[in-house]
Amino acid sequence: MTLAFETEGTETLAPCPTSLADLRLFTPPKGGIDKLNFVTWDTIEVPGFGEDTIELRGHYQIQRADPTAADWVSASVEITMLEMDLTGVSEKFGPVHASVNYQIGKRSRGRVSPGTVYPGLPDSPKMCTMEGYMQFELSALSMVVFNKEPVVLRHKITHIPPVGQGGGTEGRVGVELFTRDNPDGPPVAVLRQVKTHIGAWKQ
Repeated sequence: MTLAFETEGTETLAPCPTSLADLRLFTPPKGGIDKLNFVTWDTIEVPGFGEDTIELRGHYQIQRADPTAADWVSASVEITMLEMDLTGVSEKFGPVHASVNYQIGKRSRGRVSPGTVYPGLPDSPKMCTMEGYMQFELSALSMVVFNKEPVVLRHKITHIPPVGQGGGTEGRVGVELFTRDNPDGPPVAVLRQVKTHIGAWKQ
């Protein structure tokens, strides 16, 4: 398997993947935009209603910059979440819709870090970290809630985009959620955990 492209002895970036057949292990591709299927399992606590883990399905769209290097170990990649559209049903909160919060004035963005998770092993995963600003529509509770501090998601990835891989928060967290109707008031819910699965390209 080819791990990097070389032209006349000069290492160059792999083409931007657009299908499963294009994916290459341990090879940073050119920048691009990926619209991928996305599944999350979000654990939310709402005082008075309890805690529930909701499976949300849909897609997200990520913009990737060109990597800083053509070799897997050295490369880092800046990423921005342009869009997210996930829906599911909670047994306690009813229908739930999760999306990027554009109104907060902070971009949901992150980075594929240089180096690998296991130092000295070039054929090992890289760490991808995303800091997300999201909103959750809890229609049965007549609430739209959002986070002011980022939801930090981490994924160990072996290829870009990381189709078929997953991650989430580092265990349980306590990200406070505020209501859109009273954004400067006290938090009305808490995001306790997120687990993720990144699917293939959305058709």
